[in-house]
Amino acid sequence: MPRYIPHDYRSPLRPTWCKGCSFYNVLAALTGVLAEKQIDPHRLNVISGIGCSSRMTLYLNTFGMHTIHGRALPVAVGSRLANPDLPVIVAAGDGDFFSIGIGHFVHAARKNFDMTVICLDNRMYAMTKNQASPTSCVGFRGTLTPWGKTSVPLNVLEFAIACDATFVARTVAGLQRHMQEMIGLGLGHRGFSFIEVIAPCRTFDRAATLASLSSRVVDINRENRHDPVDKKAALAAAVKALDYDASDDAPVHIGVFRESAVPTFEEQIANIKKTHKKKSSFSSILKKYSL
Repeated sequence: MPRYIPHDYRSPLRPTWCKGCSFYNVLAALTGVLAEKQIDPHRLNVISGIGCSSRMTLYLNTFGMHTIHGRALPVAVGSRLANPDLPVIVAAGDGDFFSIGIGHFVHAARKNFDMTVICLDNRMYAMTKNQASPTSCVGFRGTLTPWGKTSVPLNVLEFAIACDATFVARTVAGLQRHMQEMIGLGLGHRGFSFIEVIAPCRTFDRAATLASLSSRVVDINRENRHDPVDKKAALAAAVKALDYDASDDAPVHIGVFRESAVPTFEEQIANIKKTHKKKSSFSSILKKYSL
């Protein structure tokens, strides 16, 4: 059997991200986890939407689909339904998941499709030159909000837990070891795994640096002894997760916020097929709808 190393998961394409972009760290963490788990690159499907983060599929030597804006999750659902034996990773940005694609997120999470969803959250639309996204903070000055964004940021951790995602975690792109740990736990979880990676844009948001964020992280599992099995506690922890906007020295909470063991959608469908072996013909199904 071959022994895979991180480089084996990289495609020949050279990333076109800006110099010093935090997404390079995420790519390195992802390939590191895949090598650590010895996942066959020909037995993995990585799906993305549109944006800087969604170019991830182009730089990976796996099966993958670079889809359209906001539609990465329904394509991932289709992949899971067509071939439940093929693991699926979805990589996209905060705008992709929580603006145009937010309706897909709700149902993919609550139905508990078995996939690992990585949100590279730079809190803006960077590829289209800095527009405010759902996670941008109040007052954010983007090209379409020159006087500052007026709406409060969407708390994606709280939202994911409310949608009954069975694994919800957060990390920072400047913490390579922790990032690999969270992605690894997400890949090992059976069900809908959501991992928010705080990954600031160096080009358009020079204030939110990886160094400034990484220096004030608080691991809620190790330091606060947070129990991710307790949903009420998970929601309470998630509500506090945006506190790092309050000041430059406010803590950045990271770790596993929510984890629960629930049968996946694929497992439930397989059980239904096993229980109800008798198949209805197409004509008999049509008769049920005839007037």
